[in-house]
Amino acid sequence: SLPQAARLSEDARAAIRPGQSVALLQELHILTADGRLNQDSRRKLKQVYHLYQFIEKLLLELPARTDESGAPLGLTVADHGAGKSYLGFILYDLFFKALGSGHIYGIETRAELVEKSQKLAQALGFDRMTFLNLSVLESTTSKALPAQIDLVTALHACDTATDDAIAFGLAKRARAF
Repeated sequence: SLPQAARLSEDARAAIRPGQSVALLQELHILTADGRLNQDSRRKLKQVYHLYQFIEKLLLELPARTDESGAPLGLTVADHGAGKSYLGFILYDLFFKALGSGHIYGIETRAELVEKSQKLAQALGFDRMTFLNLSVLESTTSKALPAQIDLVTALHACDTATDDAIAFGLAKRARAF
């Protein structure tokens, strides 16, 4: 079960955004159980918020897509090398949750992180998040992902993963990287 939203310390109140899930931040160990923010967490949160601002701008600039019948399609994001999925969870919490549409796919090779992220998404009701235990290369041909992805991220891609993420984006007709 998720920890109860604790009373937030003054520095935590100043750091987190209005409406943001305190339970999420506690589960990601950005906030302590007693609602405090340590120095490492503050730095991590600042980095994720900086990336979020960049990505939010891209998502807002993307024109709406429709399916064959003309029905609107929600935005899709593939986050390669997702790790603990800090970025994906923050994107969902601050952008996709209120939007009511769209989907985030976390691609990660470490099965234990995929499982943990999937459980956290379910516990938080983030039902438009999917975590897949795949390499970037494998994700390009996986039927678990849609034919088109709007935005591709690969923040911690190592070795050939950056090249594979670019190839993924091209194969999936990504509109932003």
